[in-house]
Amino acid sequence: MGVFPTRVKFERSSRTSVFVTLLLSYLVVLLIPVIVFGGLYTRIESIMVENANNANMALIEQAKQVVDGRLDEMHLISRNTSSHPKLDTLLKSGALQTAEERYDYLSFMKELERYRNSSSFITDFYVYLRKSDTVVSPGFKTNSSILFSEIYGYPNLTYQQFQDDILHGVHFNRFLPVTDVGKGLNKKRMLTYLQTLPFGEKSSPKGALVILIEERQIMGLLEEIVKANHGTIYIKDAEGQILLSAGEHSALANGASASESRMMTVSTTSARNGWEYVSLVPEDVFMAKVIMVKRMAVGVLALCLAAGIIVCAYMTYRAYHPLRDIIRFIRQSHPTRGGNIRNEYEFIKSTMADSFGKQVEMEEQLFRQTPVIRANFLLRLLKGHVDTADISQQSLTFMGITFPHASFAVALIELRDASGFIHHDSEREWALIRFVTGKVAEEMPGYAAYAVELEKNEVAIILNVPEECDKGVELYEWAEQVKRVIEQRFRTVTTIGISSIHSGIGQLPSCYAESVRALEYSIFTAYKPILFYEEMKREAEVYYDFPIETEIQLINAMKSGDAAKTKDIIQQLYENNFTGKQITPEHGRLLFANLLSTLFKLLNALNLRYEDIFGTPAKPIENMTEAGSVEELHSEMQAMFHKACLYVKQQRGDSSTLLLEKIKKYIIEHHDDAMISLASIAEQFNITPPYLSAFFKKNSGSNLTDYLAKIRIERSKEMMKEAGSTISQIARAVGYTSDVGFIRVFKKYEGITPGKYKETLHSLPSTLRKDHAES
Repeated sequence: MGVFPTRVKFERSSRTSVFVTLLLSYLVVLLIPVIVFGGLYTRIESIMVENANNANMALIEQAKQVVDGRLDEMHLISRNTSSHPKLDTLLKSGALQTAEERYDYLSFMKELERYRNSSSFITDFYVYLRKSDTVVSPGFKTNSSILFSEIYGYPNLTYQQFQDDILHGVHFNRFLPVTDVGKGLNKKRMLTYLQTLPFGEKSSPKGALVILIEERQIMGLLEEIVKANHGTIYIKDAEGQILLSAGEHSALANGASASESRMMTVSTTSARNGWEYVSLVPEDVFMAKVIMVKRMAVGVLALCLAAGIIVCAYMTYRAYHPLRDIIRFIRQSHPTRGGNIRNEYEFIKSTMADSFGKQVEMEEQLFRQTPVIRANFLLRLLKGHVDTADISQQSLTFMGITFPHASFAVALIELRDASGFIHHDSEREWALIRFVTGKVAEEMPGYAAYAVELEKNEVAIILNVPEECDKGVELYEWAEQVKRVIEQRFRTVTTIGISSIHSGIGQLPSCYAESVRALEYSIFTAYKPILFYEEMKREAEVYYDFPIETEIQLINAMKSGDAAKTKDIIQQLYENNFTGKQITPEHGRLLFANLLSTLFKLLNALNLRYEDIFGTPAKPIENMTEAGSVEELHSEMQAMFHKACLYVKQQRGDSSTLLLEKIKKYIIEHHDDAMISLASIAEQFNITPPYLSAFFKKNSGSNLTDYLAKIRIERSKEMMKEAGSTISQIARAVGYTSDVGFIRVFKKYEGITPGKYKETLHSLPSTLRKDHAES
């Protein structure tokens, strides 16, 4: 029972709304004869208005000719000034003037005085010289600041706006609307004309010509025409900006419409300067009788409309009965929901809108998640965690994946050295270079490719290979183009491992495993940037696990004399190669020969003799050949490395301190080399960049890049004592390729720019300058 009153109220409001809708439909039919009548009356009225407009047009044409004639005088002065032979010299001259330059100024001012005397229409004008910040007029010479504050300032502009918009802007025959110019008793309403100097300059103007015309000069030309038709004239420039207005209804020029003020409007455009002259004339001057007839016609029309509305209402009421039954049926089938629902139509519309809205919202959420879904899908596809039988074309299309061919390959890109792109070794920079690498590979023509980010410095590329192509050659060309773009544009050294080509999407895990194996072979070959799994199959038969990273760790441990860490590394190598694997003694000897080679490389790098450590002539190869098992080789190698570590530690003492001093000395001697970097210093001392960075931070307390920057800054501060050196020269002298990077680093450590520091240094007395530089 509690629902019934609400339902009745809803139905009543709904019925009323539908009733009005039907009534409006009948009224549209009723309005047809009304529109015909209005059209005929409008035609008669338009003929009368046309006659009045012709009269107004004649007056406005007269006003246009008068004003254009006076403006020609102004344009003649503008052309004479901009083409003056001394103007170009004055635009290029600086603040310090020679006697000849001063004479040029005086001569130029006399010429301007002669130009101004040739026309009584112009109030005043001046020329702004940007390089010297000088303003020259027929009567004075000053700078822009004094001009703005004391002579011809604009109350509605700040000095900065005055400079940017008027003096430094690019203008071509530009006019500013009439506004107050000047201050105090000298304030006048003026029209401002602007012209960039030199004439026609569009990018970097060297000056500006500004001509001022007092408003009363133009108003005097238009006054007689305004009185003749009791109306208003206002002038627009070519961009539609209102420059000035004259007459009794000038407020119309500032936003009121002609229809609201019962005015008639005619306009004409000047072919000389594009100005539009608009005349507004009160309708009551010539439309009094027409308006009376119009009112009578409107009264009769209102009576007819009232009678027609009554008839339409009756017909609407009769037509509503069938619709009411439909409305009640809809209401019973779809109970009213909460919210503001105006009628049954709105109810149906809102119900459908909710359904469509939920669908669109779900689609948008899925679209936003598509990149994440695709990346997760491709990663699981590479790892073999996807049942390929469940993959449908519809799901691939949803993720934006298209595989037009049945053959696949995987290219694994390792970012070997990204120091040219990455400066702070942050995850954000690594994520960016991985993203860039993936995009370069995807957009490279030839294959449908999809990138998958794996480790910190690895990106896998799924390649859909056409069956008809020369697969080996084209894959190599594709990989070579990807590598060239990444290395040249993003300064990142890469190695690419490419799998064999397999048929079917289900073979992608095998492709990925092969690309990993191909990439691993890079440490057993002379550096090859592109490696194919097919080419590496034979090497797999003599494969043993001794990664280059492990060798570097072993060398670094021996250099520091860390016998315990050296023993752990060799033990781990032994377990990786001989525990749970079928490897022959011959292959084991190859592994230990590699270890022995590492030992000799270290001894050679440290200038140590084999006999000084082991006491006997070097016969390690014979001892390795005579060993009966890999266990014996393992024990012998452990003993040799242990003895070498003890000797290194004994001979070198505190090697960390010595190495740190050598590194600092090298940085000081080569700080002016623009190519010096963490990688180049590490190469100089035969260590890895990560180890060098961690070692320097640990033993000196600061980052290596910070230490290099401070050395360069101190050297630059010494060079700034000499006034003849520019900032650009100093930047290159201390090792920066451009002054932009030097300024950024200098401001980071000193708090001010190098230019400001140098200016401050040379503005102090000599004694204070010396103390300041030494501090």
